[in-house]
Amino acid sequence: MSIKNLIKTLLDIEVSTEDMIALHENPHKYTNSEDDAEKLKDLFLLMDLASSQAVGKDASL
Repeated sequence: MSIKNLIKTLLDIEVSTEDMIALHENPHKYTNSEDDAEKLKDLFLLMDLASSQAVGKDASL
């Protein structure tokens, strides 16, 4: 499944790129509205927080 399809399925947001790094760096450029860009920013923040917690958890082992 493509990045574009996953984002559409999960968030009902259409994006115009498959480049996850570019999308993370500039969601406004690849979405149709400010609201959609903000939703993506929130998603990326959640992913970053989850990743940092997982790293911290591994470091304590």
